[in-house]
Amino acid sequence: MRAGLVVCGLWLAACAPQPTTPSTSTTLLIEGGVVEGRVVRAGALQLALPSPTPWVARNGSTLLAAYPFQLLIYQDGLIQDSQPLPGVPTFLRAKPLPLVGLEDRLFVPGLGSLPYKAKDALYTKEGVYWIDGQGLYLGRRLLAEGRFSLLAASERYVYAFGREAFRLPDNLRVPLPAGVQAAVVQDDLYVLTSEGIYRLSPEGLRLGFRPGAYKGLETDGTYLYTLEGGRLRTLQLNLDTVRRLEPQAVMAVNPRPLLRLEVP
Repeated sequence: MRAGLVVCGLWLAACAPQPTTPSTSTTLLIEGGVVEGRVVRAGALQLALPSPTPWVARNGSTLLAAYPFQLLIYQDGLIQDSQPLPGVPTFLRAKPLPLVGLEDRLFVPGLGSLPYKAKDALYTKEGVYWIDGQGLYLGRRLLAEGRFSLLAASERYVYAFGREAFRLPDNLRVPLPAGVQAAVVQDDLYVLTSEGIYRLSPEGLRLGFRPGAYKGLETDGTYLYTLEGGRLRTLQLNLDTVRRLEPQAVMAVNPRPLLRLEVP
């Protein structure tokens, strides 16, 4: 009986009228693939969202899609949860753990709203790291002053990026190329600038460079993903091009009515 009520609740929440969402006519990069309009393509997964949204993020089998006042959570292409959001999203993070940035606060599934007006944030096992125009914080604690623009993390380090990167937990200042637009952290540090993609050591030593006009940077731990001319480009961790056939995309289908999400 309880399971039936949960399914019914998910179906009602997913089918409730939604506010207008900004249209997305351009290709959006996610881990392992792209979002074009309302269609998600990532490896063997092809999934149709209720409507286009610029706020989509993926972490392995978990896919998040955020709309004004609603967060959808998918597992292996099937809808698992629909949670109300207390506002309009401004950014979305699927990793290390799910987090939504709103206009005046953060929302963390399972924790609720946090009163932090953040430019970027990460939810990790240590807590919520976030930045504003003045510094880097862990929860309410100021860790470092500075004008940081974005965050990236691995299991070992958290980096806050400005003119240089501030690395935790050892408080190391790491030199960077100018104008970092995106970054991911593996054993090495990868940063995207207007010139191309740099591969750096954890301390900032240049290990490699791939020139080009790229947009966005994601990783699944095995490959790097970026957009070049609006098309997905898959790279090895040494920045060489991956030469392999992509698997045939398969549409995820759930015979239950709750997947027929319609957003007017």
